[in-house]
Amino acid sequence: MDEKCTPNLFSFINNEDSSNDSGLTKLIKAAKWNECFQHDNFKRFITGESLNERSDVLQAAIAALLAFVQSNFLGPTLLLDSSIDFPEELNMRNLLKVDGEELNPNTIAAELLYVCKTAFDQLVPTESDESHASFIERLWYLRFLVVYQRCLDDLVHSLYSKFDENVNHLNKAMENVDDNGLKVQTHVEILQGYVLFKRITKSERWMTALQNVSGVDITVEGVLGMRTKHQQNPLPQLVLRAKGLETTSFPSSQVSHGHVTLPTILKLDDDVRLEKIQFLSEQENVDAQLPSLIQAMVLSKILYLKYSQPKDKLADEELKPYITSLLYQEHGPWATRLAALYLNIQMEATHKRTVDRSLKQCEELVNLVDANTVPVPHRLSYAFCSALIPRWQIKAKLGDLMVSLGMVKGALDLYLELQLWEEVISCYNHLELRHKAAEIIQQEIDKKPTVTLYCLLGDATDDIQCYQKAWELSGENSARAQRHWGNYYFARKQYQEAITHLQKSVEINCLQETTLLRLGYAALQLEQWEEAAKAYRLYTTLEAHGFESWNNLSMAYIKLGDKKRAHKVLQEALKCNFNNWKVWDNFLAVSVDTKNYEDALNAYERLIELKDKFYDQEVLEILTKVISEGAPDASGNSSQRLTKKILKLLGHASAKTPNNGLLFELSSQLETEDPLKKAQKLQSAYRGYTQTNSQWSKTPDNCEKILKLCITLCESSLQAFVSGKADAGKLPSVKSQLASARLTGQGCLRAASNENWEQNVALVESLSEIVQKLTTELTNAMNQ
Repeated sequence: MDEKCTPNLFSFINNEDSSNDSGLTKLIKAAKWNECFQHDNFKRFITGESLNERSDVLQAAIAALLAFVQSNFLGPTLLLDSSIDFPEELNMRNLLKVDGEELNPNTIAAELLYVCKTAFDQLVPTESDESHASFIERLWYLRFLVVYQRCLDDLVHSLYSKFDENVNHLNKAMENVDDNGLKVQTHVEILQGYVLFKRITKSERWMTALQNVSGVDITVEGVLGMRTKHQQNPLPQLVLRAKGLETTSFPSSQVSHGHVTLPTILKLDDDVRLEKIQFLSEQENVDAQLPSLIQAMVLSKILYLKYSQPKDKLADEELKPYITSLLYQEHGPWATRLAALYLNIQMEATHKRTVDRSLKQCEELVNLVDANTVPVPHRLSYAFCSALIPRWQIKAKLGDLMVSLGMVKGALDLYLELQLWEEVISCYNHLELRHKAAEIIQQEIDKKPTVTLYCLLGDATDDIQCYQKAWELSGENSARAQRHWGNYYFARKQYQEAITHLQKSVEINCLQETTLLRLGYAALQLEQWEEAAKAYRLYTTLEAHGFESWNNLSMAYIKLGDKKRAHKVLQEALKCNFNNWKVWDNFLAVSVDTKNYEDALNAYERLIELKDKFYDQEVLEILTKVISEGAPDASGNSSQRLTKKILKLLGHASAKTPNNGLLFELSSQLETEDPLKKAQKLQSAYRGYTQTNSQWSKTPDNCEKILKLCITLCESSLQAFVSGKADAGKLPSVKSQLASARLTGQGCLRAASNENWEQNVALVESLSEIVQKLTTELTNAMNQ
């Protein structure tokens, strides 16, 4: 294999000159796999004989892994020489089961993967001996774990644990690596691994580390351009920027991959959309050419953004410039281009103007992978930095596209070939031939029974005995069998039975997002708060960007009486969906309960924005009381510091509902330093109360409330007048307020005196006295 095509891919040779390569190393570089497997060292290893050198074991593992990757990911299919004494395949598949999960049935040459497993069990053994594993051995072990996981239909915790532990050791060993290109490549592979296992927090950490070690920051920015043929006015369009690239020493893609023939994107041929965005600046229409290693970084950034952001159209728009930049590179790794085309197929499959191209492009990829037109060494270059896509996954996507365009029978044939029985069942249901699905699956069981087939037969026939058989066939260690069994009861709302089976499934393999969601929901329905909290807590570690799960987790904590944790959880929910008023409403209530008064004010303000006439009297009264009294918040600080904030909030709210007297009354309670402002707000409060209830004097309680308010209004007005009459600048304002208060008091007296409620006699007398004082002060002011 051409070394300039695959820098650092064979770093196990310790940078020796290629002329000194061992015979097996040369065969690996030339991708002559059957000759590799006939090599004496390899034959001795697969027959169980011990090899003297660790490097010989590693070379055997690498040869097997690369041949396996070719057959199952990059193509074309490798025909193994029948004279090679590999272990029997069926037995290998059983030995390769992890957490009860089997290899995808489309996986071929499983014996090669088992050879890798055996080799790395020797090279990277238990913790007591792990110091012997070198950086290169751990790097290849990481690649093996990622390839292994990609051949399983579900994520499994055992592989993730090994991957995470290996990354920790690999990171330490990387400190002694001088080759910066190898460091960047390793960071890319680690990042893509964490994205594969959907560990977003760790992915973010490694995304930052990748930017630091490479010195390149890949971002997008807006540039004016046009997307459609008939567009008249240019609009901002996103374009990729690789900042810091000029300071790096990475070889150009032409130097490293100039001889590689890359697959290209098909023509769109649409009446409206342009092939590419046309920017006003001609310079922007020239595709920036990126080094191969930076292309791998761009691909990693796409995958990170794809899985770390909420799934919506805005997120897709952000991904487009990254994907486009990879599609129009003149040179680069073949596997990276394959991944970029597949990502573009996924994105375009959702748009009516691009779905046809998506279908044709997917069909071309299937043919391209199967064909012998591209040399295997070219395909393998940077393969482990290119988010390897299983061949059957590309074919399955082709089937999905055919279904979306109404070609159900064609898709059915493809699904049958791929043994995608769930999709087969769906197609037969679409064709109103559900019984046919059960017949097909039963035929497959008669040939070779598997856990998956029994589970799907249960789904097709609603026979729970099938799940029992699947569980027994697995030796009672299949997460899939328990999952399907639990889903059966869940669909029928038999939640207690569902919980029993879903719990067992999660105990075997906790990396099951949908199962955790169903387990949490079933527990909520039965008010099993502890179980619900456990399920949603585990789910949020896998998928941190679904606000519903955070919201449900907070509800479980509230029911358990742990409102502090509920408060923190709701903060995460709001990060996922800033515009959901229900989450804000929950956050408001929990913030008040946990004395996070500033958060409560922010929540109330946001609710006013989301719901035009949002109003919660109890919350406002509590917040006004604690802030006016300076009560300590959750951090022990005086809440009086929030006075300006709540005054602003009340002002905003009262502008929305100017006749709400309570808002003005609460605001007046916070005006402790300026009696004039207090009096003016009380005046507005009185007006609001009396305008919304013109019959206030007809009931003793309402009458009492208004009398007390009016007394406070008059007292504040008098206080403002007394303290402000010496100030010539304030005198007109305080005098006007005093006059308004006197008129208000007189009107209130007349209305209250007409009813003559016994419980309000004292209040009427008090109001009468203070109105007299106001009259006296006004008379004196007029005579001066």
